[in-house]
Parts: sequence; structure tokens; C-alpha cells
Amino acid sequence: FFTRLGFRVVLSPVSSRAVYELGSDTIPSESACYPAKLVHGHIEWLIRQGLKTIFYPSVIFERKEQEQANNCFNCPIVISYPDVIRNNMDRLQEAGVRYINPFLPYGNRERLTVRMAEELKPLGIGKREVRAAMAAAWAEDEAFKADIRAQGEAVTELLKQSGRKGIVLAGRPYHLDPGINHGIHQFIRSCGLAVLTEDSVSHLGQVQRPLRVVDQWMFHSRLYAAAEYVATQPQLELIQLNSFGCGLDAITTEQVQELLSRQGRLYTAIKIDEISNLGAARIRIRTLIAAARERELRREQQEFIPVPPPPRAIFTEAMRESHTILAPQMSPIHFELLETVFQLQGLRLVLLPEADRGAIDEGVRYVNNDACYPSLIVIGQLIQALKSGNYDPDKTSVIITQTGGGCRATNYIALLRTAVREAGFPQVPVISANVSGLEEHPGFTMGKSLLKTAVRAVIYGDVLMKVLHRVRPYEKFPGSADQLFRRWVEKCRAQLIEGSSQGFKATLRGMIREFDRLEMLEISKPRVGIVGEILVKYHPDANNHVIRLLEEEGCEAVIPGMLEFFTYSLFDQIYNHKVLDGTRKNARNARFFIWYLESVRRVADKELRNSKHFAPVPSIYHLADKASEVLSLGHHTGEGWFLTAEMIELIEDGVPNIVCVQPFGCLPNHVTGKGMLRALRDRYPEANIVAVDYDPGASEVNQLNRIKLMLGIARRQLHPTESAPMPSSHELTAATRSPLHAAENMAVGKAMHIEL
Repeated sequence: FFTRLGFRVVLSPVSSRAVYELGSDTIPSESACYPAKLVHGHIEWLIRQGLKTIFYPSVIFERKEQEQANNCFNCPIVISYPDVIRNNMDRLQEAGVRYINPFLPYGNRERLTVRMAEELKPLGIGKREVRAAMAAAWAEDEAFKADIRAQGEAVTELLKQSGRKGIVLAGRPYHLDPGINHGIHQFIRSCGLAVLTEDSVSHLGQVQRPLRVVDQWMFHSRLYAAAEYVATQPQLELIQLNSFGCGLDAITTEQVQELLSRQGRLYTAIKIDEISNLGAARIRIRTLIAAARERELRREQQEFIPVPPPPRAIFTEAMRESHTILAPQMSPIHFELLETVFQLQGLRLVLLPEADRGAIDEGVRYVNNDACYPSLIVIGQLIQALKSGNYDPDKTSVIITQTGGGCRATNYIALLRTAVREAGFPQVPVISANVSGLEEHPGFTMGKSLLKTAVRAVIYGDVLMKVLHRVRPYEKFPGSADQLFRRWVEKCRAQLIEGSSQGFKATLRGMIREFDRLEMLEISKPRVGIVGEILVKYHPDANNHVIRLLEEEGCEAVIPGMLEFFTYSLFDQIYNHKVLDGTRKNARNARFFIWYLESVRRVADKELRNSKHFAPVPSIYHLADKASEVLSLGHHTGEGWFLTAEMIELIEDGVPNIVCVQPFGCLPNHVTGKGMLRALRDRYPEANIVAVDYDPGASEVNQLNRIKLMLGIARRQLHPTESAPMPSSHELTAATRSPLHAAENMAVGKAMHIEL
């Protein structure tokens, strides 16, 4: 494409340790995968060549190669890493580099042409030139892929005729880089085996859908198709390559293994990262070769009968009357109210109260340990409950939310199904709570009535959370805030059952006014925001009770509401229409539903605005405008750009102290959490942010030390006095924005960049 436009194109070299070292000091997250870390070195190498223009686009969706596939997302790191580079490598500005990092609709040729013309217009490139170059590039790409497939067909046919064996080395595109694959393909060839890539044979495989998993990512769809093909070809074996920290492969490795094992085939996975010693990998490859030979000998003696996939238990209409539905905890305040909402629909739903150590241990036992911490927690809760003996497995179902986006959360349901089956409860239906039509159960629907009441419950939860955390640290009589909170929770539940709009509005007004009148001490405390992955942010057992910790340390915890997460998800459809290839209809619907959600909350916002101690919630459009000053609004995976927006809003609302909680290995948080901290500190010198990882093996002492370091800085920023009256949220804005001394600020910045 660029050659046809007359550019001299320079590609960075193959990866190596030397390339990695070039940019290692600008890596914001040490738990990111090795290929992501290498990008910093590649960019630095290009800069050192004197190049003044670097093109590094973001692509959310690939081309949909298989019509029956659920979706065609790219990897979250692949999607979002260009913004990490822009916000963490000062060398781009110092060297005067024009850094072009747009979000592009790669799967839509016509729309891609328009977008490339828009991006290249500043370089003096016209639409006609772009269109001609795109036609040539598109044809070349199709010819290249056709050639790869033809070669795959030729090699597999040669293997059949000659009786020789081959290995489908199923890696991501970046595994073709010798600096990443460390020459593993050469070792396989030295063993006398042919080597094929997964995209050279995937077109020959027929995937029997629905799979247990949702194949969200286009590469994974190719991977599953390749596995299906290999499973039917005795001359082929499959080895899957993945990277340390690639949590997506907690989903793919198990599904590929299932596809192969049903046909009695062997499965081998090899982690590839910066460690170049392939001794263990060589042993595994030799073991695979020997095991394959032994399997062939056994098959000559007895015929293998393929194992069909296990049937999926469905929640039927009749089960509504007889089944108890177990739901995992995520946010105690919100979910206690949502429990009432589901019960109003005639469902016998039971909310599991907490996730203790036993629940987490169950999650570790039954869930791939490369999966993220939230999946371990919610699945562990459900398995623990099923094993407790308190519920009849023949009259029990479990339910879990399913978003349909690019985050692993879409596939928690797949992990849960496997866990429920392996724990000995194959008859228990696993219900998907979704509004996107991913799965349907005759006995469960997310109808308008349920959704309307659920919206009110979420708003109740958001307001209760806001007013409780705002006043409890200052209550004059210990326990009075919690007592008032419990009383209003019961009032909210009663009103949800009653159901009138006027009652809903009156309840919100009464709640806010009564909390506003609660007797409080006239003192000032540091205000600390909590942001991050949605479950870890709201679930006390997941974040080791960080709110309690902050209040015990003499601080006020500030937690953004849950409704904004849903409006953020809707806003993404508006962005997709404007920048990518989303439809006008979807954008229009998104605007309507944002208007609806924010209008339902409007009575609360008005009351909060008129109160002494509380502030209203900003519109998602305001948050988007603020976030767009730091990063692109194309980050849609997980919390995406919304996570950065939350931090900006907190800082500008007088809460510069922030704990960013995230599961270890949460890919979006590497970008919009840790990856944006440097840009936020540059923009807001008063920002005092600490990123804390949570997982089953995380050190609580390490977490506590990092938070206490942040709190020490927060106290120095505030300079509290005993005689100062408790200020309003607007007064606190000015009180907490005094910047640190330059030397101290530098020391703080270094301290906060330490990765333990």
C-alpha cells in the first residue's frame, strides 16, 4: 500500500534481546506479554534510523474469515498498544517523529479506504491515490493468503503420499519472528517433520459450532479450524505456541485440546517468551513424536470411536418453578438489589454472599490458572455452593453475565461449564445473562420489564454507594452511617417491588437528603478513588477489602458508579459508526439508550447537585471528551478508555489519590490502566496513582505497602488540621490540588513506577 503511494518503507528488524533492550526503560507494565515489550525496542530502532514518520495503527476487528464464527476481534494488546507507545516514549516527540496511530476498520475495504485517505491527507495524499493503492494492496493480500493455502494443501498431500509426518505449529502471526519463536520450527524440521502454519490448513477444517467457547478473536477461529482438520489427518500433529501473560490462551488451549482429544489425538502447548533456552520445549516435542508413534500402534490393534461433545444442559420453562438459580457476587450493594429484581420475575435466584478463601481455592482447582482472577472468583463461588450440599443439583442452575465483547469475560461461561461438569454436576444448567443474543434459554429472558427494573436497582446501588462512602468516614456517631444505609437498602427493595416511577424518584430524593443531614465531624481526610477492572473494583473479597483499609487508615474512599460502565459500552457504538464501520442504526440506538439511562438517573443528579456534601455524576459524553485528550476512544475491550476517563474525572473533582485495582494479566489494564499512568502524571502533577495487581498468589503485604506509600503522599498533599470544617466536594477540589515540590514529585514518580 505505502510503496504504491511512493513512500520508502522501512521495517524494523527481527526481534532480539538487543532490540528489547533498546526500549526496555519505557515499558509501563512488566506483566505485559513479551511481544508487547518488544514493540518499545522496535520503535526506538526506527527512530535511530532517522525516520520521521512511523505508522502503527490500531485494529479492533480483523476480516471475518468464517461466517459462522461469533466475532472477529483482535487481541486486546494488539488493538491498543499503539497508544501505550505514544504516551510512554518521549523519544517520538524529541526526535520530531510524525506518529500515525489511528483506529482503522481493517475488515471493511471501502471504509478502510476512506479512513486511510483521512489519515494521509496531511501528507498530501489524495483520495484517488489512496483508492488505487488500496485496490493493489487488497489484491496482493488475497494473493498472498491464497498462496499460503495452496502451499498448505500441497504439503499435506505430499505427506499423505509419502507417509511422512508434519507438525502444524499454531502460533500467532508474531510467532513467525525468529526473536520470538527462538527457532523452534527449525528444531522440528531437524526431527524430520514438515512444519505448517495454522493459516495454511485452517480453510480445510470444518468447525462444528456451537463450540463450548465463544470464538471472539479471528485468530482463534482459524486455530479451532486448524485443530479440527489436524484431528482428522493421521499424518499431522498440532503444537500450539502461546506467550507468558497471554490470558486469552486460557480459553483457546482448553478448546483446542478438547477438539483434538475427541478424536483421540494428542495436544501440546508450549509457552514462548524472552527465555531463549528451549531445552524443555525440545523434550516436549520429542515426547509428542514418540507418543504419536505409540498411538498409531495402538490404533492398528483397536478402532478408535470419536467422542462427541457433551450435551449442554438448558434452562427450560419448566425449571422456572422448580430450580434455584445461584448467582455469584460482584458488588454487594448493587447485587443485593438486583437479587430482588430477578425474584420479581418469578425466578428463585439466590445471590451468593461472599467469596472466601475456600471459594478462591475451588476456582484455582477447576479453572485454567492463566485465566484472570475475576473468573477464578465467580466460578469458585458457584462450585463451592454446588459442593456445599445446601442445594439439590437436580433442581439447581447457575447464572453468569456474558458481555459479547473482546474481553475474556465473554468466555467466563465456557470456563464455568467445564468447571461445573468436572466438579461432578453435568446436569446443572449454566445460564447466560446477556442482551446480545449470544445464548438463549427458554426459561430465562432479559425482557424489557426486567431490564427497566434492573436499571433502577443499579441507580439505587450507585447512589447508596456514593452517599455511604462520602459520609461514613466523618460520622459523628460510629455506626450511624451503616445503620442509615441498611434502612435505605430495605426501602429501595420495597420500592422495586412496588414499582412506580414516582416512588422511585421519591426514594432517591429521600435517601440523598437524609444522608446529607447525617451528623458528621468537622474534619478533613484524604480522598482516595478506586478504579479498575469492574469485579475487582466492587467486590470486597477480590480487592482484599480495600475500602475498609482506606477508612481504617483515615481516608475517604470514592468509587465511581456502575451505570457509567454501561453507558460507556453504548458510547462505543457511536465511535464505531464515526471512525470505524459501525452502522448508523446502532449509533442511533446507542444515543437513545444513553439518553434513557441518564434520564432515569436525572432526579438523583439534581438532588446530588443541590446537596451540601455530594456531587452529581457526569455524562458519558463529558467523560469521553476528557479521555480523548489522553488516548483514543477506540479502546473498547474491558474497561477500555472508560478506565482512564474515571481517573481523569476523579483528579479534576478533587480526588488526586487513586488506587487502580486490576487482576494480574488483565490485558486491557496494561494499556488503559498502567499504560496511561505516565501520561496522567504529566498532565496532572498532583496525581498520586498506584496500580495494584490482585490474583490468588498475590502478596497482601506487597499490596498493602504500595497502597500505604500512596497514602503517605496523599497526607502530605492535604495537610489535614483538626479544626478545619468538613469541606464540600467542590471545596475539596482546591484543597487537594496543591502540587508537590518538584524534587519530591520526581521521587514520587520513581516510586510509583516500581514494579514489585
